[in-house]
Amino acid sequence: MPSHRAEPVRGFARPRLMPLRKLRRAVSVMALAASLAALLTACGQQRSATGTHPSDSAGGDHSASASPSTVAPSTDGSPSGSPSSGGPSSVPGKPGAHGIESRVVYFSVGVRRPPGIHTVVNSQLELARFPSWFAGNDPQAAREIAARTRTTDFSRNVLVGWVETTGCSQATGATLLATGDRLTLGVNQPKPMPECLAPYRATAVFEVPRSRMPKHPMFGNGSEVATPAGPGRTVAFTRLDVVSAQDQRSKAAEVTRPAQLNAYLAGLPGAGAAAVRGELAALPPQSGERRFGYLLAGCRPTGAALLISPEGRLSASPAGDENIRCIRAEYYAAVLAIQGNLLPAHATAID
Repeated sequence: MPSHRAEPVRGFARPRLMPLRKLRRAVSVMALAASLAALLTACGQQRSATGTHPSDSAGGDHSASASPSTVAPSTDGSPSGSPSSGGPSSVPGKPGAHGIESRVVYFSVGVRRPPGIHTVVNSQLELARFPSWFAGNDPQAAREIAARTRTTDFSRNVLVGWVETTGCSQATGATLLATGDRLTLGVNQPKPMPECLAPYRATAVFEVPRSRMPKHPMFGNGSEVATPAGPGRTVAFTRLDVVSAQDQRSKAAEVTRPAQLNAYLAGLPGAGAAAVRGELAALPPQSGERRFGYLLAGCRPTGAALLISPEGRLSASPAGDENIRCIRAEYYAAVLAIQGNLLPAHATAID
């Protein structure tokens, strides 16, 4: 009798075990799927609009370039975004700021960019200089900026280039804003991570109709003046006596060390060497600065501009004579200086 009663109990319990196991397995699968979804969402918040992610290591910087797009004037102030951690807030909050008519021709995010760049590019020469800011730290960005801005029509438009530190959050977009003559950069970015190895910096280049640009633009909080179109400064610029083919012995060369400078000056005709030495004496080298000498020809230029290729080739061009024509070119000795940390490795001066 006992064995006869026990059998129904086992028969009743056996079919209930299978559904219970299936239920537990289903719950586990659902929990795992939810965890993966949350993880992917969190990772996605740290990526740019194009899906690339810059390296946090010191070994490189991967740009995420956005496609050109037109930005309509904003009617509700600055774009949404969170104040960044590890850098100043890049989302302006001044009442009355509105979007200025512009077209985004380049946007990317990286960790190896020169900070605090905000400039208006008005000509082809200035455009040739602007990518030089990135040639040493991010050659890929320099190439892409040059490619995307090559067809700019400066008779109708200008370019506004801006580099803004956004902290531990990778920005996904930017808008050019104006309050009177003051320009600010509105940056869309997700909530920043608590910490990072290096702050992100967003680079944006806008094409703006000349008729829409403020006549006397100011930047940021209004006290920041425009940065030069490209890096480097002219420390000597001297008109030379008439230079013949035989006299053109002074080739482009680095002149940072005294021996290098002496070799360059020895090739200058007439009183050119003494004049250049006098100008250089008034502007002694700054810490970490490198200098390069050139022999330039132009039509009454007022100075020189340094051009840096992503491959490390440094050349110079006369400036200030873009709209001047002359029968016979004039010759000038030019020495330009630049901070060494802005130069590509193995930088070489070329004619």
